[in-house]
Amino acid sequence: MSSTEFQSIIQNAPKGEPPSYTTIAPYAPPDTYPPVDSGPFMGTTYAMGVPQGMEHLLQINQLSIREKFKVTQGWGRNFDVLNPVGQGVLQAEQRIHCCGPMFDVTVRDMRGNDVMALHEGCHCCSREMEVHSPDGGLLGFVTLHWNSFVTHLSIKNPAKQVLLLILGPSLQANVFGNISFEVKSSDEQHVVGMIRHTNEEVTVSFPLDMEVTVKAILAGSAFYMDSLIYQRRTELLRRRNSN
Repeated sequence: MSSTEFQSIIQNAPKGEPPSYTTIAPYAPPDTYPPVDSGPFMGTTYAMGVPQGMEHLLQINQLSIREKFKVTQGWGRNFDVLNPVGQGVLQAEQRIHCCGPMFDVTVRDMRGNDVMALHEGCHCCSREMEVHSPDGGLLGFVTLHWNSFVTHLSIKNPAKQVLLLILGPSLQANVFGNISFEVKSSDEQHVVGMIRHTNEEVTVSFPLDMEVTVKAILAGSAFYMDSLIYQRRTELLRRRNSN
């Protein structure tokens, strides 16, 4: 699709609805998915044992992230992570810094043990989040690519090989309605999952047999996507209130 055609879709989209990608059909995660060329690093953790706290990811194909509010949270944000039947499986805390990382989230299991850390440093020309295991080991990256017409993120292994792509409507358009993003194979030939932002809840779906570390990075990307939408909404509301 050309940039001119995409701009036309945005202009003609119904008010209050995100453009183009709202036409995505209801998605049911497949039981299997095309093999991902994960390179020399990604299979190591799984062969030696599932990272601590990620055992429950083996038997699920969907996670829902729901923000919760605490009196003591200050400027930070807190989240519950639910499995497909609505049971809490993880908790997350996002810390907001005046001078420090642009994105800083710790994910813990229901006993309070660290499961993974999500971190984005201050970069001038690029935006990239790192996903770490509790012992500090690098699981992978989520890279945001600058594009005015679509939202484009890459899921990468520690060697920075692209495993999956996340594609959806531009966050420069409408970020106040329900938004859907496709998770696609690196060649864009297969849809292997979905990230949906609906009713203030983010749901990420993926194949049941996906390697558990890749599931963890995808879960991290859902937190990152929620943060991008939250930042964009805050920016637009601030502009509106200042007029």
